[in-house]
Amino acid sequence: MTTQPSAPRFFQELAPQWARLGLWQKKFTSVFDRLRNSTVQKISASDDGFVVLNLYKPGAPRDPAIISLQRTGSGIALGPVRPQAQPKPNSVVQMARKYLQGRRIQQVLLSLEPVAVVIEFSPPGENFEDSSQWPPDAPDCLILDLDHRPPRVCVARKYNEVPERYASQCSGFIGGEDFFESHCEWSLENTKTKRRATFNQPLVFSCLRGTPEVDEFKATETPVAESHSKSETTTATTTAMHFPSAMQPAHKAEQPAPSTSLDSSVAAASIEVQSAQIESMTLQGAMNLIPTHVRRAARTRLQFLERRLQRQKADLPSAPEMDKLRSRAESLRAHIYMWPKGFPQWHVPPELIESAGLPPIISLKPGQSPGELVSAAFDELDKLTRRRGELERRVEESRLALERFQDVITQAGTDIRALPEETRNAQLSLAREVQHLTSVQRLLTQLEVTWTAGQQKSAALEAERERRLPYRSYKSSSGEFIRVSKSAADADAMLKLMPSHHTWVHVVTGEGSHVWLEKPKGAKPSENALREAAILAIHHSKQTRAQEADVYVALRGDVDKRKDLSPGKVIVRRSEHRFVRYSHMELQAFLEKQE
Repeated sequence: MTTQPSAPRFFQELAPQWARLGLWQKKFTSVFDRLRNSTVQKISASDDGFVVLNLYKPGAPRDPAIISLQRTGSGIALGPVRPQAQPKPNSVVQMARKYLQGRRIQQVLLSLEPVAVVIEFSPPGENFEDSSQWPPDAPDCLILDLDHRPPRVCVARKYNEVPERYASQCSGFIGGEDFFESHCEWSLENTKTKRRATFNQPLVFSCLRGTPEVDEFKATETPVAESHSKSETTTATTTAMHFPSAMQPAHKAEQPAPSTSLDSSVAAASIEVQSAQIESMTLQGAMNLIPTHVRRAARTRLQFLERRLQRQKADLPSAPEMDKLRSRAESLRAHIYMWPKGFPQWHVPPELIESAGLPPIISLKPGQSPGELVSAAFDELDKLTRRRGELERRVEESRLALERFQDVITQAGTDIRALPEETRNAQLSLAREVQHLTSVQRLLTQLEVTWTAGQQKSAALEAERERRLPYRSYKSSSGEFIRVSKSAADADAMLKLMPSHHTWVHVVTGEGSHVWLEKPKGAKPSENALREAAILAIHHSKQTRAQEADVYVALRGDVDKRKDLSPGKVIVRRSEHRFVRYSHMELQAFLEKQE
């Protein structure tokens, strides 16, 4: 009877870690490809255990990288929703902003034992004009340690050799192995700012390789003399994951050095072009690249968003006011037993007046009991709390709207700067090229302007001719006209013009424009016309980014407008609900047909 040979000891010991890495491979590969060669524009954290990295990479989505330290669901992922930032940044965020913010991510590695994600940053000389004053031991890595209990994130410094001060306590390291010194680390339990060894044993790397474009970028950018460093040679070139061989040491896997057959002048030109693309674009720099009339419209829009945000912040109930009201309600509930039975007034003891902030005399209304007075105090507190929560949500929405618009301007400036210099200097060539830049067209659409001033004047004259109309006119693919109100007041004016048998469309939740769909004689509106009217209703509402929503479809006769309702508000007696989802290409195709 023959027995099959047992698996090597190396595979037996690391089988649990390999199983975990196999599960994470599909999840982490896209994240690592997004992180590599991205510039970290901002670093923040939340009290719930999330670290947020706002990334910029030419041609890549703007979703931030979110590092989770929670006991369940720890890891790193890309997400469009940013957690609420801490009121005061903790030590890790402060140190990361000081040393890592604004630098380019050079490499992202996944460790097999212990399981950890190591994000390595480029030297400061690539991002900062004066790097001579940069501390030689400044942190250059961000590490997510998933094997630590609880998980932690560390701001660390990478060394190719173990420093002498750690030689006695860190065993197992040999010459040339990477060593990480933690400057600050944060978990949900505590924050440590003392310098110490991040790992006492060498890391066993199992790297998720990047896309061919990323690897080609690194091959052209990295000097040949430095091609044998750990951060440059650990990227696998043949498989999605690289596992160390069972017959060789498990610490390192030799990789072929980058090709040196490129001509030096071509390589230098590639480095110059890539560094120009990676350099972060400022808002003011982007504004300087767009025409004067577009810049003025963008500044007006920015001022509007900033002032709206300031007004909403000013309307927030202050924390001292809420604390005073809460203290008064709780003190009233705790001492209500002191109210004289059968008396409509209570002379509050002096000690309660000073400690709880109660008035000297509290009186009851006719038929009111002291318990109802306590309930009324807590109802007032709950109402103020709900109002503050609603206003905080509005403030957050306004802040995100401001950031998104600033990102649109910055992205447009980046794409314009990426054009050849001779194209940027020629106005006619530049006007032709910007028609193919999605970011520039998105900016012009939001501002409702055109690129050239001559076209802008003709558009202004056209708008002047249509100024008396309270709607914008479109035509459906089946021939019915579709009209979209321009504002809340225009919606009321448009309702007065609508016949009772025509169709009215509006989004179910949130603010949006009213849509008027024609009813053909002797027939109902076609399904294509109803869908296109619903798409316009969603596009001219707060659901435009989601590109999906529930909409009302009703006859004009079932929509009432009373005098006591504010502009744009109506009462819908009877309607049909439809869920509509569309793509950006479908919307653009419909709008191009209108032109």
